[in-house]
Amino acid sequence: MNIVDMTIHIHNDLLPAQREKLEKEIRVFDGVTLVRCSSKINYGMFVIYDSESISAGKILNRVRQWDKNATIF
Repeated sequence: MNIVDMTIHIHNDLLPAQREKLEKEIRVFDGVTLVRCSSKINYGMFVIYDSESISAGKILNRVRQWDKNATIF
């Protein structure tokens, strides 16, 4: 097990309800432990995951279904 974290920059135009749905989509991946969209910073999504179970790229690709310009900080 190799627990790591990353912050993904997401577009600040996503509505709170959209952010919640996106969090739920990421949370169901095996290996993802925590997903939070910042309530203070509208453009940040924090993810803690096991890099042996899922790659950062797979998580980012799912986020890009909601925001095609999403990037990892």
